Amino acid sequence: MSDKIRINFLHPTNPSQSLTARVPPEMTAAWLVEQLIVRGFIPQSSEVGQYKLQDIRTNNLLHDDQSLLAAGVQDGASIRVIHATTGAEVGPR
Repeated sequence: MSDKIRINFLHPTNPSQSLTARVPPEMTAAWLVEQLIVRGFIPQSSEVGQYKLQDIRTNNLLHDDQSLLAAGVQDGASIRVIHATTGAEVGPR
């Protein structure tokens, strides 16, 4: 594994709340989200929602199975945690 890189995670609902962590660049977005939940930075997502990570420098969304290295995330990056919801079925009108 490579040296760890420093990442600043920005909370999805409270812009003043952030978490700085040093992580291996080989870690995937899905693993990072899982760790953010385990450590209490974000709550477990609902059945209709999930978390996505966005590199603020490039504005790119990271795919769940994409590593930080593959996404080009650099040391010191700020990553926005986004709570995305899936579309709901439209009922009768």
